[in-house]
Amino acid sequence: MISRYTIVLLVAASGSPALAAEGSKVGDTQMCIDTTAIRQTPVIDSRTILVEMRGGSRGYKRIDLLSSCPGLDRQSGFGFSTSINKLCVPDGVHALESGAVCMIDKIVTIDEREAKELLAKKR
Repeated sequence: MISRYTIVLLVAASGSPALAAEGSKVGDTQMCIDTTAIRQTPVIDSRTILVEMRGGSRGYKRIDLLSSCPGLDRQSGFGFSTSINKLCVPDGVHALESGAVCMIDKIVTIDEREAKELLAKKR
């Protein structure tokens, strides 16, 4: 006879999505990005930032802001500060040109195709 406890352990060990790394699949959202793993962060428009992670296998993230961020879509970029080496929902990013602080709504894992489409939209 298999107890309830054993069944739960079997399900957990079977690779359920709940155990997958947060944000590891395209379309997944996550709460934070490790800032030490960020390679570059091109601003796409006043609501969208592309994040290229270090190393080819780490991929791309898209940061969506809660609302349009005045001055963010200019060439001067943005900054952020953190004491834990993570950029998280709902942290704020600071548009350097306008000084506006804009809150992160979500961080989404995207594939290389979407990253290229975002970069093409920027130009």
